[in-house]
Amino acid sequence: MSPAEDASHVAAPDALTQWGGAASGASASGEGSAGSAVTSPEVTSPEVTSPEVTSPEVTSPGVLSPGVIPQNGAPLKKRFFLLPELFIVPLLVVTVLVTIMVLVYVFFASAAEESRSIGRLIADLKVEGVLDRQTPVRSAHSLAILAAGMEARGVKLDEKDTRALIDVFHQSRGNAAIHRYVVLALGRVGQEDLVLPLIESVLADPDSETGARIEAVRGLGLSRSVKAVGALEKELRSCERSEDWELRAGILQALTNVAGGPPQPSVAAEDRPLRREVAGVLRRYLDDQSPVVARNVAMWLAESFQDPSGVPTLRRLLDWKYLEAQKLTPEEQALYLCRAIECLSKLGDEESLPKIREHAKENRNYKVKNTALRALSSVPFPKIESVRS
Repeated sequence: MSPAEDASHVAAPDALTQWGGAASGASASGEGSAGSAVTSPEVTSPEVTSPEVTSPEVTSPGVLSPGVIPQNGAPLKKRFFLLPELFIVPLLVVTVLVTIMVLVYVFFASAAEESRSIGRLIADLKVEGVLDRQTPVRSAHSLAILAAGMEARGVKLDEKDTRALIDVFHQSRGNAAIHRYVVLALGRVGQEDLVLPLIESVLADPDSETGARIEAVRGLGLSRSVKAVGALEKELRSCERSEDWELRAGILQALTNVAGGPPQPSVAAEDRPLRREVAGVLRRYLDDQSPVVARNVAMWLAESFQDPSGVPTLRRLLDWKYLEAQKLTPEEQALYLCRAIECLSKLGDEESLPKIREHAKENRNYKVKNTALRALSSVPFPKIESVRS
């Protein structure tokens, strides 16, 4: 309500004052008549009492009862001003309740999926189909997570579940989100004799799309089977074009998964030549036309083969200006820098120590700073020794 309207309503006390004056006059007149009632009985006039004085609107100035018209003709307060209060508050309550119900559903749905066995997840994917819906995608994601856990424990699917998962593999070809998780699960925990020919057939098919080929390469790498090396190297020779950099990087990473890692005393002697062979293949791509491939090859050689061949590339990755010139996002710059610090630390590159100390002192990125501090905790670095065995 505007101040003017407030003033118009409050102006009603002027009338009240008039009424009150009349009442007080009447009261005074009544007192006078009481004092002179013996000599002047005519004074007791009937109009002394005024019922208008007890009007209901007197008790609340500015708020009028329905049907009461102010003395100065001010408009009444609109009743529809209360409509927002009648609708907005219930709407807010309903919105909050619906949000709570959705959150509860998502929580319990996720908990239910996490509690299913891998066999149950495979069966549910076959029943649910591979339509573009959220439920099958969540099931496939849970399947991939369980497969990673099984791989860590050295557990494989039995033949029945492997064949069932292969059926889902064929059904999911039209849904990239589900197909990716299925391929990863097959590569990790599928029966090797059943899975490798299936995935290799994707690479052998000239009509296979690039996305399908990349997923097949990842599946072969995750199988960590020596039998997959031949198919991977054959595919590598056929993707030397600049536009094939993503497939090329995937193959080199898959080869690293198969042959990389520190050599164990229990590793058979016939497997060690494979390790040297794959390291040699990676070194050929240190100067790849794609900087993404070249950078990752340098890191894979250091991380998985303790090979210092890519040290010059890794040292360049310690420079913020170099990373900015590569048109990388700030997140990508920090990721490359952290990995370079870790690789150079693992190799014991003493020449990179001054630059690592600089990153430990600066506050530009806390992840880089923490990585540099962890690397410096291992000082003094040992001398670099190429490990190509």
